[in-house]
Amino acid sequence: MDTWVESEADAIVRKCLDDRRSFAMIAGAGAGKTSSLVDALSRVRDLEGSALRKHGQRVACITFTKRAVEVIKARLGFDELYLVSTLHGFLWGQISHFHENIRQALRESRIPTLIEKAKRDDNGGKSKKAQNARAKIERLTEQLTLLESVEHFDYADTSFSDYGNGQIGHDDVIEIATYLLAKNDTFRRIIGLRFPYIFVDEAQDTFEGIVAGLNLVCAGIGLPVIGYFGDPWQQIYDRSAGNFAPPDGGEVIKKTENFRCSKSVVRLLNAYRGDVEQYTAGENAKCEGSVEFLLIKAEDPTEPRNRYSEEQIERALAHMDTAVENWGWTGRNDVMRLFLARQMIARRLGFADLNRLFTGDYASSRAQDAFEEGVHFLLKPFLSTIYPLIVAQSQGDDRKIINLLRRDSPAFAIDGLNAEKSLKSMVETSKALIGQLQTLWNTEKTGAILRFCIDKQIIQPSERLREHLDRPPRDELFEEDRHSLDKGDWLADSFFKMTPKTVSCYADYLDNNTAYSTQHGVKGEEYAKVLVVYDDVEAAWNQYSFSKTLTPLTAGEPSDRQRSLTQKLAYVSFSRAEEDLRVLLFTANPEGSRAELIESKLLKPDQIRIVN
Repeated sequence: MDTWVESEADAIVRKCLDDRRSFAMIAGAGAGKTSSLVDALSRVRDLEGSALRKHGQRVACITFTKRAVEVIKARLGFDELYLVSTLHGFLWGQISHFHENIRQALRESRIPTLIEKAKRDDNGGKSKKAQNARAKIERLTEQLTLLESVEHFDYADTSFSDYGNGQIGHDDVIEIATYLLAKNDTFRRIIGLRFPYIFVDEAQDTFEGIVAGLNLVCAGIGLPVIGYFGDPWQQIYDRSAGNFAPPDGGEVIKKTENFRCSKSVVRLLNAYRGDVEQYTAGENAKCEGSVEFLLIKAEDPTEPRNRYSEEQIERALAHMDTAVENWGWTGRNDVMRLFLARQMIARRLGFADLNRLFTGDYASSRAQDAFEEGVHFLLKPFLSTIYPLIVAQSQGDDRKIINLLRRDSPAFAIDGLNAEKSLKSMVETSKALIGQLQTLWNTEKTGAILRFCIDKQIIQPSERLREHLDRPPRDELFEEDRHSLDKGDWLADSFFKMTPKTVSCYADYLDNNTAYSTQHGVKGEEYAKVLVVYDDVEAAWNQYSFSKTLTPLTAGEPSDRQRSLTQKLAYVSFSRAEEDLRVLLFTANPEGSRAELIESKLLKPDQIRIVN
């Protein structure tokens, strides 16, 4: 992105800060939102920096990812006036000293809510799901009684929690903070005194309860002030706020520049979106760029559950390869290929077996969603710890190995098995241990590797993972009618028999080490040339329908939820392109779809081609 210059929207933000008035900036894709945020933060330093430092107060900046934290810190010169943090880090920093309040939130809200949820999973039968639900209810009820004896609570950035021993997990932080922000006036006042200015980046992705709570902190005239920066059209995660607004009396500001996309792409974005009309600004204003849709006759799926066969997937990929070749994009390293789901990506990148498992008969919709997000409990130990250790070992990076073990391994924790060892001895121990792990990685299946890592305390397993590893494998034939509630057993057993190679290919893909991505995975990114593939059959997700959303008269009207989710994801995908955008749309009626895209003014006739 080019050198930032103040816009009309930024001038309004400055006036809000001068007047100590809260605001929300709606900034479309490529608008220079981060630069506006940094400028606002700098403005507070110019106006109030000396007074804030004198009173021991700071300016809070909450953003969505750890990478964004480091970018913003660097652009602010690592000034200690600012607390720049992820949402979870910020919230834990505020609640971590209020152990009695945490206890209250757990006792009155969090644990009862989890118990009620488990009760809904217990139908009184003998299925594994029902048995697990009853065991969870019993465990949570016991932890509820143990709360009073907990002296202090600790938080680790994992899904693991053990309330009876004071261990708080990732989701707990959000729920506890939401409860305290809503119920505890003293807690809100303390936050307001600590942080007279609070800025929230990617506000559309912040949890609704947190936005409501922060607005309570900053309600009224004068300090504290809250400033939101985001875009409702780029909200693609569940449970996040989507539409956000400042407290009553605050200013809603729209920023209309686009510093990223070419003229052609911006014209598409404006035709597609009605609430903000952007114009090209900066160097990209000189770039015409191009947009082209290629409409391909979709095949009828031949596999169960409305899925494509392997041969059909290959033919679809062949269509993509032919299109890429015709555009002159073959072999270029500046082309990003975006898919909704991973079926075609997996085929290309070597984790097709893993993808089939997590989209097949043994995978619930929840398991498939967790796989898509890279957070499934079977995969998390590999993605966060085990495979990074293997990579560090192959690179001879002893420091990274030690850092990973210190972060994730109970054996290398401050009070772990190796706590009393010298640094030299710890390095030698780690080398021997990871050497054994490397041997297993090359010779064993994932189940054996997980058991080794648990036995040697390299990882802290979740309760669900430990349960599946400890039980005997299911040896009966899976039947959907009989075993639907316990299908996760077959999923885990199948995963434990896989080689780790497929996991490493999946991990490389998640780490953006390839020229392929899902449309969810590129939010916040930008590429010179973008190819987007829309195929509702390939996606196999009922919550999205690109044919219906883009061409409702031809393909049929989408549901309200389908329309909302699909519109936003398509907008995110379109707006990644700096110069040229290509869209492959698989549709049952290419001719009708072409006519509708032209009639709706989304595209011009020369921007659409058909392949039957």
